[in-house]
Amino acid sequence: MKRYSGVKSGFGLVELLVAVSLFSIVTMIAVGGFIGSLRNQRRAAALVAAQSSLSLVVEQMAREMRLGHYFCDTAHTTCSGLNEVMFVDSNSNTITYRFNNNAIERSEDGNLTFEKLTSDSVVVEYLVFRLQGNLASDTFPPRITISIGARGKDVPRGAEIVRMQTTVSARFLDT
Repeated sequence: MKRYSGVKSGFGLVELLVAVSLFSIVTMIAVGGFIGSLRNQRRAAALVAAQSSLSLVVEQMAREMRLGHYFCDTAHTTCSGLNEVMFVDSNSNTITYRFNNNAIERSEDGNLTFEKLTSDSVVVEYLVFRLQGNLASDTFPPRITISIGARGKDVPRGAEIVRMQTTVSARFLDT
């Protein structure tokens, strides 16, 4: 036989407030971690896209420079701007690669028109060309070291950037 003790079973207001507060805190921590991991995933994807785009541009420049001759860089007075390299390609066109407006550009008509080589999702931070062996008297084939730093468009300035460097040796001596 059951007896009624006068005590009601269930949760009181204080217990309910504590349970809801704990649930809210745990949920906010979990959502914050999820949002942080999504942000990091987007940054990683932007870095991969920047690296892929830069790899294509560097490969195009290297392929063309291997067969080029008569190289000059910004240390010589015959080049017109900063962070650029000029040379004559295998078809006797004057080719210029330069850094302009956070992009890498190419001209093949004597610097009259430039086309942008990097995609719009990439922001180029710097582009440096270093030449060695580009004088006719040094008896060495020209060597061009290309250094590039870039980041994804959605990655804030000062965050991680992709850095690439390669050295290209021209196949012919400058005579």
